[in-house]
Amino acid sequence: MKISGFTFVRNGNSLGYPFVPAIRSLLPLCDEIIVNVPRSTDDTLESVKAIGDPKIKILETEWDDNARTGGLVLSHHTNLALEQCSGDWCVYIQADEVLHEDSISAMRSAMERELNNPAVQGLIVDYTHFYGSYWTQTAGFGWYAQEVRVVRGGKKIRSNSDAQSFRTMDGEKLDVKKSGGHYLHYGHARHPEMARQRLRDFSRLWHDDKTVEKICDRPAGFYEDDQKVKPFTGTHPAAMRDVVATADWTYVSRNPLIRFKRRLFWKDVALLVKKTTGLEIGVHRNFRLLR
Repeated sequence: MKISGFTFVRNGNSLGYPFVPAIRSLLPLCDEIIVNVPRSTDDTLESVKAIGDPKIKILETEWDDNARTGGLVLSHHTNLALEQCSGDWCVYIQADEVLHEDSISAMRSAMERELNNPAVQGLIVDYTHFYGSYWTQTAGFGWYAQEVRVVRGGKKIRSNSDAQSFRTMDGEKLDVKKSGGHYLHYGHARHPEMARQRLRDFSRLWHDDKTVEKICDRPAGFYEDDQKVKPFTGTHPAAMRDVVATADWTYVSRNPLIRFKRRLFWKDVALLVKKTTGLEIGVHRNFRLLR
C-alpha cells in the first residue's frame, strides 16, 4: 500500500499559516507528499524546500490574482496537487491543519483495512478547532466535527468548491468510513494581526474590494468576544509545539448563551437542542458515512 500526502500553500509565512508543521506532521504517515506552491510574494517556497525531506515533491504553479468566484481557486490548486499523487490513498491536509501523531497508527490501519473495499471512497478525520488562541477551542454549533481528508487515488475524486471537501467526478458525495485520525485546525488561532491580513486576503477570493473592507471591519484585537469556547486541555501535535511555545497572545470570551445575531442565533438554538435532547438539527455533512 502506498500513501500520498498533498497540500498547497501560498504566502504561508506572511499570513501566519503553520504550513511547515502541517507538512511535517504527514511525513511519518506518507510515502510521498506533493506540495503545490503557487507564485507567492514571500519566502514560502524557500521554507518548503528547507524542510529537506526526500518524500516532498514541490509543484510550482501560477496564481490568478483576479480569481474571485466562490473560492474556486482553492479547489483548483488542491486538485493540481492531487493529480500528482501516485498512492493507493491520498491524504489531504490544509496549510492551517496539523495531524496529531497519536492518531497516525489508527489512520494507517484504517487504510489497510479498507484498501480492497471499493465501496469506501474516502475516510474522515476528527477535528479540534481553535479560536482566538492556541489554548481556547471552539465549543459552539456550526464547526465541523469531521471532514473527508483521505481519498482513493486514481483521479476519480476531486476537491470541490472552496476545497472544504471532496466529490466524485459526477459531483456526488463520497461514501466514507472513519479513519481514527485527528486533525487540529489552527486557522483561527493565529496572531490577531496576521488573522486580520489573512481574512482580507481570503475574502478577495469571493468579493470585490468594497465588500472586503466591510468584512474586515473587526474589533481592535480582531477576534470577537462572543465566540463559544472552552479551554483546550489536550496536547498539541509535536510538530506544532515550538510554534505554540512562542505565542504571546490570549483570548477571553463572554461565552453568551444566545447571540442575537442573524448568522449565529439559530446555531445557538441548535446547540441548546443538542445539549438537552441529543438531537442534531441543521447539520450539513460533505459525505455519506458507511456503517
